[in-house]
Amino acid sequence: MRAVVLALALLAAPAAAHEVGLSQGGAPATVLTLRYADGQPFAYEAFELYRPGSELPLQVGRTDAQGRVVFVADGRPVWRLKAYSADGHGVDREIRVDSAALAGAVQDGADSAGVPRGWLLAGGLGVIFGLFGLLQLFIGRKGK
Repeated sequence: MRAVVLALALLAAPAAAHEVGLSQGGAPATVLTLRYADGQPFAYEAFELYRPGSELPLQVGRTDAQGRVVFVADGRPVWRLKAYSADGHGVDREIRVDSAALAGAVQDGADSAGVPRGWLLAGGLGVIFGLFGLLQLFIGRKGK
């Protein structure tokens, strides 16, 4: 019995290493739409977004199917966007974000589920021990 409890405790520890947190904020985002000269969207092309004076990009990725780049300006009114395609098309320019978007920026790191980690752990342990208790109940009845 002790071996089973010890095994369950040891198996539960690595599960926290695979957890990914998620937070959702209501901050207004800045949406940049890139198009080729003929009006076609600059779709699925690489981009880099830089803070002012920074050599390291804050965000890298690819534009979406509509040629959009979306980001939340965290209090800085000026950004630099570099977007480029494999065939040499691209843009490298300064982006100005309006003050209304900056005023609504949220610096919140709360979990979107709103449930504290301790309660989740207690609930999971309750389910495990409850199932183990039912298993012991049925095994105990078979022996009589």
